[in-house]
Amino acid sequence: MNLKDKLNIYYTDSGKPVTDSSWIQDAGGKIITTPFGQTITFVQQYPVASLHIDDTGTDIATYCAMHRMEPVTLDQCVFFDIETTSLSSGTGNYAFLIGLGYFSENKFTVEQIFMRQYGEEPAVLFHCAERLQKFKTIVTFNGKTFDIPIIKTRYRINRIQGFPVSMPVIDLLKPARSIFKSIYASCSLKSLEELLLGITRTDDIPGYQIPDVYFTYQQTGYDPRLTAVIEHNRIDITSMVLLLVFFNSLYTLIHTKQFDQVPTHLYKNIAKHLYSRNIQLFIELIEYAGYALLDNDHSLFKKYSTALKRSGLLEQALTFWEKHINLFSLEELAKHYEHRVKDYHKALSYCTWAIAHSKKLSDNQKLIEHYTERFTHRINRLNRKIQ
Repeated sequence: MNLKDKLNIYYTDSGKPVTDSSWIQDAGGKIITTPFGQTITFVQQYPVASLHIDDTGTDIATYCAMHRMEPVTLDQCVFFDIETTSLSSGTGNYAFLIGLGYFSENKFTVEQIFMRQYGEEPAVLFHCAERLQKFKTIVTFNGKTFDIPIIKTRYRINRIQGFPVSMPVIDLLKPARSIFKSIYASCSLKSLEELLLGITRTDDIPGYQIPDVYFTYQQTGYDPRLTAVIEHNRIDITSMVLLLVFFNSLYTLIHTKQFDQVPTHLYKNIAKHLYSRNIQLFIELIEYAGYALLDNDHSLFKKYSTALKRSGLLEQALTFWEKHINLFSLEELAKHYEHRVKDYHKALSYCTWAIAHSKKLSDNQKLIEHYTERFTHRINRLNRKIQ
């Protein structure tokens, strides 16, 4: 479909009915009436046991603590995912399918609100807002960047009230990238399903095809791939539940210091994840894993050193730098003896030794040049102080 055909769809008669609606009934769709007209919802329920959850009132406190959020329970969360007419986040992008997942009566319900034609958008948005008002937190995957900005734009354009703009948002892509980006080739939801949850999708429609499915539907009145789009959206939502539980369990192991239960290949990334969130746990994980974790990782070495200083563990930091000599630790020692101890000669010795042995201490030429310039500047200042 070319651009002209796609644009023409937006200017068709909004009151014109879709020519083939039998697929909606076959897929279990029901008409919902709102003050803004009618729309369609698809509702699917799953036993809670099928999601390996014992209690829908279980809190996800450790996840919330890690991300500095107010604690909530699973049944206070609404899992949110949209399918759109474009893969961009521009103002012309419509959410033609809004998927909402929530726990109720010991079941997990996936309710999907479908926009048969563009004129139904106000009804879709109104019904969605009514549902969202019942919950305390929205859970998404890449929602802070994509889903939430798009849906907020649609509410503003249609002047529909009720979207909970201040509701906290859990975006599961953030911890996924922090912990797994350097380990796995992809951190897409589908990849994480396979790698972390053991879920393999069969006959799943690729996300890049979904906008074209809806354009074909608007142009011809039917596209058999629509049922696959609905199923794709359902799987996205149920997978978010499992992924949230996974991360909460992982964080619980860390917070209770059961480091032996955490896969060792995750230590380095989890440590970096902890650095800005819980500095004490960061230090404890590094020390449990061993200082070998810091080898050949200049950034993590600096973070550990900074964490010791911020925690008031200066003597421990000095001992660590003396035992683990590199350009950074030598600079920290020089700074300590220049500014705290006022032993300018000892500070000078660290600087001159660092420059003389820089090529043995690092094979990174840019790093060597960076520290050589810093040490040279410090040497000149120390010489003036000594004189």
